[in-house]
Amino acid sequence: MRNEYYSNSKDYINRWVVSYADLVTMLLALFMVLYAVSQNITKHQAKIISETAAMEQIEQLDELKKLFNENIEQTEGIKYLKDGRGLVIRLNNSILFDEGSADIKKDAIVTINKIIDTITKIDNNIVVEGHTDSTPISSKKFPSNWELSTARATNIIAYMLKTKKIEPKRLSAVGYGEYMPIADNTSNDGRLLNRRVDIIILKK
Repeated sequence: MRNEYYSNSKDYINRWVVSYADLVTMLLALFMVLYAVSQNITKHQAKIISETAAMEQIEQLDELKKLFNENIEQTEGIKYLKDGRGLVIRLNNSILFDEGSADIKKDAIVTINKIIDTITKIDNNIVVEGHTDSTPISSKKFPSNWELSTARATNIIAYMLKTKKIEPKRLSAVGYGEYMPIADNTSNDGRLLNRRVDIIILKK
């Protein structure tokens, strides 16, 4: 009789453990569901924010392109392009420099001044890139295309600073020589396209 009492008592005591374990399991399952839902919501929110930011950047570039087009029309030697960095104002070197020279042509000053005046209307940072074709150059002043492309970009920056219209901290220059071609260097037309200066209005 006593053994039966103890046996029943143990069964009774153990029953709450089973119920408690079931409760813990359900709570754990609930927390896992809530976590999964919260993760999906977070990802969805991040996607919306990312898409919104991308649309804003596209609109910003479109506005920049419109602004520059209103001040400087696209011609055979001037193009406006949008890429991952921002708006690219692509100037053929024949507009800016004589062959093998980094001195800005007098005829190019009007165009550069228009670009500068337009830049003063915005506060984006600016990068000026110098590029050449693959034709080797070797002169006392420019031992290679590296030096020539860098000098051309730097001289554009120097002229911009000379006008005192743009803060120096907004400007930077880089020369790539022949190592960033946009066309085939085996043809005259391709080499003509590769000889260029890119003025990049960086996205904010």
